[in-house]
Amino acid sequence: MSFQTEMSNMDPQTLINVLDFSHARLLGIIGTIEKSGQDVNKVLAWRPGPGRAHIGWQLMHCAATHDRYLNVTMLSGKPKDEAIIAGFAGGSTPSDTNVPTIDAVKNAIESRYADFRAYVGGISSEELLSKKVGPAGKERTLGEAITLLGWHEAHHQGQVHLTWNLYKAAHGIA
Repeated sequence: MSFQTEMSNMDPQTLINVLDFSHARLLGIIGTIEKSGQDVNKVLAWRPGPGRAHIGWQLMHCAATHDRYLNVTMLSGKPKDEAIIAGFAGGSTPSDTNVPTIDAVKNAIESRYADFRAYVGGISSEELLSKKVGPAGKERTLGEAITLLGWHEAHHQGQVHLTWNLYKAAHGIA
């Protein structure tokens, strides 16, 4: 059975449940870092290697992706925050000087996710089958794009988790 056929049986509430699950894990790792007793800004700026993304970039990348997918791909408009897109969207290069604060991370993640979630909650099951053209001209159904965002947030939560574990190992933290 193809993903297209599976999407014809999907409803927005099921997608919201998946999105919420992934989002809760992302917020959970942020909470873990905050409660660790470490300098949170130092943790956000830490890189696992030269040129690799720091934890702050990974987190802001989730916010940037929700902004771009919702406002550009799905609504055919402009991003809500061009600066987040420029600094943290796909294809941006993580810089040493563009490390967000924990408050900026949490505010961006929560506001962009809330907008995206509200949009998904307002569409019909039939709309999930409509086609949208996304990054690099890739055409997907709306349902596929929403599913991809649930996977995307989980993917980056895993990268944050791994980078946090590497940070702890590099700093002798149990």
